[in-house]
Amino acid sequence: MKTVTIKHISIGITLFATTLVSTAQEAQAECGLRVATGPANGVYTRLARDLQKVCGNVASLCQVPSTGGLQNLIALSASEADIGFAQLDLVQKMGKEGDENIKELQAVAPMHVNLLHIVTQAAGSKIGGSGWISLRSETKVYRKFSDLKGAKVALVGSAQLLGQSLEKQLGYGMQFVLADTDEQAITQLNAGNVQAVFTTGGWPYPPIGKHASNSGLMLAEYDLAAPQPFAIVKRNYVNLGAHSLPFLAAPNLLVTRPFKPNGEKGKLVAALQSCILNHLDELQEGSYHAVWKEIKNPTDTLGMSRYGKLLVPVAAGKSAGRS
Repeated sequence: MKTVTIKHISIGITLFATTLVSTAQEAQAECGLRVATGPANGVYTRLARDLQKVCGNVASLCQVPSTGGLQNLIALSASEADIGFAQLDLVQKMGKEGDENIKELQAVAPMHVNLLHIVTQAAGSKIGGSGWISLRSETKVYRKFSDLKGAKVALVGSAQLLGQSLEKQLGYGMQFVLADTDEQAITQLNAGNVQAVFTTGGWPYPPIGKHASNSGLMLAEYDLAAPQPFAIVKRNYVNLGAHSLPFLAAPNLLVTRPFKPNGEKGKLVAALQSCILNHLDELQEGSYHAVWKEIKNPTDTLGMSRYGKLLVPVAAGKSAGRS
């Protein structure tokens, strides 16, 4: 655990990009498309498994594990993955800030939304009081995002850039530290080293859903207006006493490098795209992850350039509208 700076984020991402090849490409030499996903217990990973089960006959998929959408974009930029899942805000921010490879990425299909999970201590965190001289301390319960002014927050995965962006917009004086995993961040929260954890993921997010009602943890609501391209959605985590809790939600996309349409990779991406379009009913109504149901219009790529030609699905499509 360390204090976060943009330099630290860049160094961490670079180290990931340079080591990913040895752990992924050698073991996946025979796969059709390398898909950048996320942690083993994450939603991106489960979606890749769903796609392999439904569409693996037209485009076999091999997963490139990561910590989430942020590293997925770096893997795509470094040609260490062919397709990958990422939040729209990350694609926009990193492309705008000068990464031409990310700026040129194209959307295969819109996906679900990622929720910003704000985890705090239900009994509150002690603030103030340190050193040899006993200073006055108090216990503060962080029930909503606006309570976090001046708080120390652990950031996990894609929340690294999201937290920085929110602080830049709001000027809350939040202090950030990086955590490699959700488990590490929660450990720091329980130890009193941070007052909150920011982590992003689709609902229900397994690293959040696994905590029992007696864990001492709670979810704080996002009580501000949502800046573009975000939205506010309400979800439940009964295990943590959260009922119709407002979350900041970021739209996700399955994105690809701009392959030549007639090339080997380009044909596979087109085949996968067509399969998703034609089998969306199966993915939404079968025994697959719940977030597939959030896709209302599979051809709406949220303003991002779409890969390939717009094809009409064989089966009847869903009603139009964004997730």
